Amino acid sequence: MGVSLFKRSKPITAPVPGAVYQRVIFNTVETARVLAVTQDGFPLPHVRYVARNDVVDGPDPHGLRRDKGAVRTLTVDSFTRLFGNPRAG
Repeated sequence: MGVSLFKRSKPITAPVPGAVYQRVIFNTVETARVLAVTQDGFPLPHVRYVARNDVVDGPDPHGLRRDKGAVRTLTVDSFTRLFGNPRAG
């Protein structure tokens, strides 16, 4: 019986339009809402999404700053590595 040193990761679902993803970086919560998955003009499929950053300034929950969001484009592979699976709910 062998022992694997590699941890199995959860299967990643492909992004679909309308799905919402989140990741936390220090005191910033980046939220991505998928607009489209396209291959137009690219050799690989790409995800167009709106990214919004919510920054928490200190322990006060009312110290939340939000930006308006910007449309960004990443390859599907890069997007899934950054954001993983969509947020539940």
